[in-house]
Amino acid sequence: MTMSFEEFQGSRDYSDDLHAEGLCEGEGFVYADGLCCIEKSGAVYLLHSDGRTLVSSDLTTLERELYQRFYRAAAA
Repeated sequence: MTMSFEEFQGSRDYSDDLHAEGLCEGEGFVYADGLCCIEKSGAVYLLHSDGRTLVSSDLTTLERELYQRFYRAAAA
């Protein structure tokens, strides 16, 4: 069963130490029970994926990208 985008957003938990959770560095948001994260860096958000980093000041933009990647990976 897959989550809707709204359910995916609802799974978001804030963490002030993503590294301790085995994810990104710093602080940010964890999704889908700790399977993926978006890092907060000042006024922007960072999504690390496939050796590159997407940067945006709009959290929802990166959440949509993360949601699509999460389900593409799950389908593979």
